[in-house]
Amino acid sequence: MKKKFIKYVVCIGMLLTTFSTIGVPYASAEPPAVPSGPYPALDSSGVTIFIDLHWTSGDPGFTYDVYFGTENPPPLVVVNQSETTYEPGRLMLNTTYYWQIVSYNSLHEFTQGSIWSFTTSGDRPPFQPSVLQGATAAGRGISLNFATVAPDPEGDQVYYQWDWGDGNTSSWLGPYAFGEHAETDHQWQENGSYDIKVRAKDIYEKESDWSSVYQITIAPQIEFLNLKPGFLYLDFFGFDKTYGYIYSLDLLSLALIISTGGFTVNATASDNVHSVVFEMENRFFVDERWNTTGINTSHNDYTGYFVLTNGLYQTTASAYDENGQLIDRSTRQYVLYYEWTFNIIKQLLGGP
Repeated sequence: MKKKFIKYVVCIGMLLTTFSTIGVPYASAEPPAVPSGPYPALDSSGVTIFIDLHWTSGDPGFTYDVYFGTENPPPLVVVNQSETTYEPGRLMLNTTYYWQIVSYNSLHEFTQGSIWSFTTSGDRPPFQPSVLQGATAAGRGISLNFATVAPDPEGDQVYYQWDWGDGNTSSWLGPYAFGEHAETDHQWQENGSYDIKVRAKDIYEKESDWSSVYQITIAPQIEFLNLKPGFLYLDFFGFDKTYGYIYSLDLLSLALIISTGGFTVNATASDNVHSVVFEMENRFFVDERWNTTGINTSHNDYTGYFVLTNGLYQTTASAYDENGQLIDRSTRQYVLYYEWTFNIIKQLLGGP
């Protein structure tokens, strides 16, 4: 028994002697690969000031220290992050930046990457704008709304200038915030086709190119088929007919309607029109107004029906495009008599 005990003691002694000579063994892992694939690439120039830094490394379990700044070597900015990307925020224009990545494995063994660098761009003009929305056809004298946007590479505020193609150019409108849509309006006084353009500049006077052309056609988009000045209209129980021409009415730009009560307004519209609203207004009593949505009786024809008392009236037909924007308006004035009142007047005047 004593011999076995002595053997155990001798073995333990030998192990202790061995460990004291070579050290206690420990687990080890492969050291991290050298960080590579920098984005932006080494010595890049003209880099946007909103850049995010990216790199590649071997193991998804690694962590990283990030060094970044305008000094070489750069200072430490992030410790022990797991992502292979770093967002430095908005950078300075026309400045050289240095950065370096140090990779760590699970045993905190590390590999130091090279120092990379890049240079940001100087101030650049806004991107070329385009006309985002607006009518493509409209009548004369109709105020039309147009919109545009041109983000600036540095996030600066932006001004816009419009060339309306009719000899009129707007002043510089703005400034507008980064990415904000800018809206303005214009109207044309003559029929024809016009080329609209817009350009942008930032608050440091850097100007973009003119946009591509946006074309609009100015021509009548809605016209009345009846209520023509100088004409007499008879509307008796569904019988609706133009009866004759009266020169004195034409001089007054009026039509005369004799009716048993109510009448139909007819108008024709272009293919650009998607809806029509008729408005009736008493010319003697301005608070008397009525409107009705036109009924599309055929591809381009619209009708509206009104029942009114005797008097002098004006009817307006307003035409709207598919976006609900007013693109044309037409008006007519006329005198309305109900038949029974007209007969009483004739009797009082001694008529048959």
